[in-house]
Amino acid sequence: MTILTSNPNAVNPSPPAPPCVVSTAISQVYPDRILVRGYNLVDVAEARSFGDVVYLLLRGELPGGQEGRLIEVMLSMMVEHSINAPSTHAARTVAACGSPVQTAVAAGVSAIGDYHGGAGEACARILQEALAVAPPDADLDALAIQVVDEARQEGQRLPGFGHRFHNPDPRAVRLLTLAQAWDIAGRHTALALALVDALAERTGRSLPLNIDGALAALISDMGFDWRLGKGFFIIARTAGLLAHVHEEMTTGKPFGFPPRAEVEYVGVGERGVEIED
Repeated sequence: MTILTSNPNAVNPSPPAPPCVVSTAISQVYPDRILVRGYNLVDVAEARSFGDVVYLLLRGELPGGQEGRLIEVMLSMMVEHSINAPSTHAARTVAACGSPVQTAVAAGVSAIGDYHGGAGEACARILQEALAVAPPDADLDALAIQVVDEARQEGQRLPGFGHRFHNPDPRAVRLLTLAQAWDIAGRHTALALALVDALAERTGRSLPLNIDGALAALISDMGFDWRLGKGFFIIARTAGLLAHVHEEMTTGKPFGFPPRAEVEYVGVGERGVEIED
């Protein structure tokens, strides 16, 4: 049978392509409910804490103990470290330029990297990789000496130990106390504390765990992948960034942050440009 068209040269259209299927094990949305890891989000939000929901999102199950509470304490302790923190400085500077709130907060988050907010992730990687190859009955003191010696041979500073303002870091002290009371601290925490002793022995310096080191040890003992270290810092610090951005927008002068600084030019002196006729 011949099918006539208004344009005899037209090509019959192809059948529509099937929809693209994107897979996720995190959530599903229905008209009457939102499921997160299989749980109705409305029910979870009513019955459990924000820390429990963070644990659920990242681990796939609701915690069976006080892990969610420990996460909340950890996030609260990392939420703020005053105005000169690099991420705060970046967020307030962008806010002072008249940018919208999301842009200023995003600027602060974008300033979080290996040297600001990344020590917890780096420390968690060291702890997890060291214990992954160690036998279950390994001498953690000897393992700590090995980790410290290898870092010193490579000229590397162990992240998560010592702090330029706090000695000891009160946030780390309280976190470890709670983790031990709630039976969450495990082998990663034990190795981290052994590293404190090993650093003292090898360097002669007191370098206790800081908030990043405590974060590293405890998220590792709770079963989180070390690659989530920066993520926990970002979740926490975003609230502090929002407070700073709002303060800058409502009380600061346009383009008034940061204060002016005298610039010392160290480049080539003034020179002319030859103009060809």
